[in-house]
Amino acid sequence: MTRYLLPFIVTGCVLSAAPMSVRNTQALEDTLSLYALDAQMHQKYHRSSGFFTELYKQTSKKEYLYQSFKMLEQANDIKGLSKQVAAALAVSPEDEILKRFEIIVLLKEGNFGEASQKSLVLSEKSKESANYLLYAEARLKLADYAGSVKALKKAYALNYDETTAERIALIQYTQLGEKNEAIDFLKAHIGTHGNSQTLGKRLGSLYADRGDLDDAAQMYEQTYEAFQDPSSADDALKIYLYQQNFSKMTALLEKSHANDPLLLDIYVKIKSFDKASTLAQTLYEREDNPLYLAQSAVFKYEGSSDRNDPAMLASVVEGLKKANKDLEEPLYLNYLGYLMIDHDLNVTEGMGYVRRALEKQPDSPFYLDSLAWGNYKLGECAEALRLIKQVESMIGSDEEEVRDHLKAIEKCKPKEKN
Repeated sequence: MTRYLLPFIVTGCVLSAAPMSVRNTQALEDTLSLYALDAQMHQKYHRSSGFFTELYKQTSKKEYLYQSFKMLEQANDIKGLSKQVAAALAVSPEDEILKRFEIIVLLKEGNFGEASQKSLVLSEKSKESANYLLYAEARLKLADYAGSVKALKKAYALNYDETTAERIALIQYTQLGEKNEAIDFLKAHIGTHGNSQTLGKRLGSLYADRGDLDDAAQMYEQTYEAFQDPSSADDALKIYLYQQNFSKMTALLEKSHANDPLLLDIYVKIKSFDKASTLAQTLYEREDNPLYLAQSAVFKYEGSSDRNDPAMLASVVEGLKKANKDLEEPLYLNYLGYLMIDHDLNVTEGMGYVRRALEKQPDSPFYLDSLAWGNYKLGECAEALRLIKQVESMIGSDEEEVRDHLKAIEKCKPKEKN
């Protein structure tokens, strides 16, 4: 009840100096207005219409009558609206707003011819945007697309409304086949009256439909930059992906951060591993996903100019160990294990990670190759040769690393045991 009492208290303070009858009338109007607006907010349109009707009876203010009819329209109660509009027109036959409601009823009832006739008369008598729009709607329902556009342009000339501009362009493009004219019209509007998310995306979609993908992407980008609209950036990205234009995709993703995982994939694809490592670390810190930590470590190694740098190797191993505590992904277990084996950081421990990877994928020739390389590093030549021959039988010796390992292992000399 507090939300209703407070306005009454405020109203009472303001009206305290007025005569009692005036104060009572104003208080009643305020109360009914609150009820009407509350019902409207909760989409109880019939209830709201009733309150507005009562407000009209109490105050004789026409705006309340119009609002009551608007609520009936919102409720799609065309029968009730028709009845009440007819009654109101019998009292005020020259009321222009009531005539508009009459035309709305005719349109809702499907009486497009009569709606067209009445809206034409109304628009010729009173050259207002609302009247032209009703006439345009009637002509559109009658499939007179040229007539609809003509009326819409008259409405547009009065206020340069962007919704009207979009409707003009859509009818020209889809119904009249005037694709170039539609695009030029929207371009001119945007150039003169400014862009918006709606119009920018609409013009971009028309360009794309016509096959002008570069213009479409540019429009989407401009709309993103103007309004920071993620969907516009996404539309531009789809075009760049279709064109395989990774440089423009990268530039837009770096600017918008609309899809950082996609940007990460592109960095990897174009072998920009330093940037990939940094972004993966950022994603890890943002999402606490160990997969990104593992990726950051891998990309740091892959992008290093000196893969034997002790500090870099220590950082990569630390990252992969931390990630693999929770991740348990065979790919990263093997990567860590092979790294430790190949760089002689701790061959035995490295082989432990490889074995964990093999527990999950026992038939992986790449993990078997890592294990063979560990055996080779430990001087366990027979086991190393057995494993590398198994790998060769699985994938052949076309893989350069497998071929190099095979050559080295064939020359393996067992280490003397202490």
